[in-house]
Amino acid sequence: MLKIAICDDSCQDVEVLEKAFDKLRYYEVEYDIYFSADELLAYCKKNGDSYHMYFLDIEMPGKSGLELAKEIREEGSRALIVFLTGYMEYVMDVFEVFTFDFILKPITEEKLECVIDKAMKYLNLIKQHFVFNFRKNQFIVSYDDILYIAKKGRQAMIYTPFDSYKTNMTTEELWKQLDHRVFSHIHVSYIINLQHIQAIQGNEVVLDDGEHFIVSRSHKKELKEKHLNFVNRRV
Repeated sequence: MLKIAICDDSCQDVEVLEKAFDKLRYYEVEYDIYFSADELLAYCKKNGDSYHMYFLDIEMPGKSGLELAKEIREEGSRALIVFLTGYMEYVMDVFEVFTFDFILKPITEEKLECVIDKAMKYLNLIKQHFVFNFRKNQFIVSYDDILYIAKKGRQAMIYTPFDSYKTNMTTEELWKQLDHRVFSHIHVSYIINLQHIQAIQGNEVVLDDGEHFIVSRSHKKELKEKHLNFVNRRV
């Protein structure tokens, strides 16, 4: 079930979206409707990040969709953001806030289904699981939760926003499970999750938790290529 929040002050556009969502053939979605940015923000601050996707109209009175998206990101959300706009001039601006896609109005069933299809493929990619053992105990961690993996001698440390884990897997064994489209070496001892990259600055990569890592010269080109492919797959 894909949980979606729609925020648009136009009753007419909301009605079009509702009809399009209700006619989706291959995916089951659940959506909530908000007619102002403040209404949606109040819900998010009270209930946390409970949506997989946000559909935000850019041209709203008071607080625009772009301003709303920035505040959603400041709350720590990594949900997919899709902007709704009737003007091409906004297209470049939307990528300031880690945007998944945009839909140019008028909204059609075909445009919506294309975005939902792409979102499901992306979410299925990052929602795979990494399975490992340590001291006769088995652990399962979602790709989405892995920030990076550090190889230290015979052990590998798997870091998530919530905890860290040890495993005695070799680098070769790690890569048998890791998806090369989602993870990349930055150093012989470090593997990072591409979806958690906030910036690549010179010889450093910055993750979305604020941590900085040095990228070795031998892995810099590969990292940039993999990250670009990952972003292109998302947008």
